[in-house]
Amino acid sequence: MPDDNRFAGLSEAVGEDGETSPADGEAENETGVDDEIDEPGTGSDASAPETDATTDAETVLETGTGDDRDGDDGGSDSASDASDGDPTAFAFDETTKKTVYVRPGTLDELEDARALVDAQLRTQHDVRDLTGREFYDAAFRLAAADTDGLIDEILAARDE
Repeated sequence: MPDDNRFAGLSEAVGEDGETSPADGEAENETGVDDEIDEPGTGSDASAPETDATTDAETVLETGTGDDRDGDDGGSDSASDASDGDPTAFAFDETTKKTVYVRPGTLDELEDARALVDAQLRTQHDVRDLTGREFYDAAFRLAAADTDGLIDEILAARDE
């Protein structure tokens, strides 16, 4: 357990009394992480017309979070530590967190594909420790390698 207090300075950020007015809360939500991510021209659908920024049809997929760590307690300070006992393709420290927006159906299909890939890696290749970071990195590399396929998918989705 680290000796430093990870909550140090939190009271200054929130306010000494720990309460915010409703207007402050709304302003905080509007200037939070989503504004950082939703910069014009940076998303995959930047040229698509926006109907409603907060619809239920958008799901946020954050790479490099959650189960992607798979036991990494943050104690590893270098990639060499990870290579000692970590059989994954690359260390967690080599990743960058990026948020992408996908429709729920697409996310469901990707999660189904992840389950199938995990099962095939286990049964056919004896790989039992697929991490989220490995799966998503491979999925994005595959997409980047097949730009013609990406174009076809985008055009097909616009025709729907």
